Amino acid sequence: MTMQNKVLFEQFKALAKITTEDKNFAVIPIMDTNHKLGISKEGYPKFFVCTNDTVSSIPNTTLDILSVEYNLSCTFVDDNDTKTPHHYTILTLRSVDQILQEDFFDIVIMMFDRMPEIPSKREIAIEVENLISIFSSMTCPPRKKIQGLWTELLVIEQSYMPEVLIKAWHESPTAKYDFSMGRDKVEVKSTSSETRIHHFSLDQLCPSAHSRVVVASAIVRESAQSKDGLSVRDLYDKICSRVNSVDARMHMMRVIAETIGTDMHRLNEVFFDYVEACDTLRYYDSKDVPGVDKDGVHPGVTGVGFNSNLSGILDIQSPDSEFKRGESPLYKSLFK
Repeated sequence: MTMQNKVLFEQFKALAKITTEDKNFAVIPIMDTNHKLGISKEGYPKFFVCTNDTVSSIPNTTLDILSVEYNLSCTFVDDNDTKTPHHYTILTLRSVDQILQEDFFDIVIMMFDRMPEIPSKREIAIEVENLISIFSSMTCPPRKKIQGLWTELLVIEQSYMPEVLIKAWHESPTAKYDFSMGRDKVEVKSTSSETRIHHFSLDQLCPSAHSRVVVASAIVRESAQSKDGLSVRDLYDKICSRVNSVDARMHMMRVIAETIGTDMHRLNEVFFDYVEACDTLRYYDSKDVPGVDKDGVHPGVTGVGFNSNLSGILDIQSPDSEFKRGESPLYKSLFK
């Protein structure tokens, strides 16, 4: 979370100490906006999004964990008993889980940054689709282990131009490669062993005739929480400190949710050795990776996979490497 979001979250937690009557909510204004933040009697966060009076028929949304109510007339009463009526869209996270609440805050604040000062209901509905998509993903089984996601975020965090990599990162959850931009691809691998051995599918190392694949490899080991033991959430925050684009940050949150699904609650619980991972991060031309000759595989055989040892391969960052990044935006973004 950004420092501003952390302050807002602490203010939200303080609202729980305020007693209100039925159908009333304790609320606070959100800095530099016309919107409000409140809390239900169950402890659920409620964002009151100030909307204009544009007529638009948009149905409310009610999910297990999320509800969206459009065009509700609300009256706010301040400490001086001054009453201010207005129409609001109310976004409610129906959970007291702190990790989910923090994610909810991050996403909604990003929504505010993308919307006009007083949005129409239609403009809110467009952003709500992103919110629903992200939180729906959190109910799905994980697509990969946290270590794999952490390593992909490390590649972004260590990159020369992180926004370029974020744009290329998993446009589709089922994409063959972790990063893809035109003909250029990056596949990320990690291992916790001393030997740099990774598992590949035959297709990953046999791209189309004019495509190129770079393999990013790192040794990643679990660690205790410390200044050098970082979680997925820690890496996400470090990347956000370098990325100004709200769209890029929103895309990161979507990919994280789609990748880790129901393990979202573990993003703050599992830590990896950041220093060792940075020290061992290497980039290899896939053509140099030991593999299987595709021409020798029977056409009726599918799902071919194997382990390859990358220990003796030349890093493309080496002056002796013949790999040419050329004008590739993807490869130029990896390192200077």
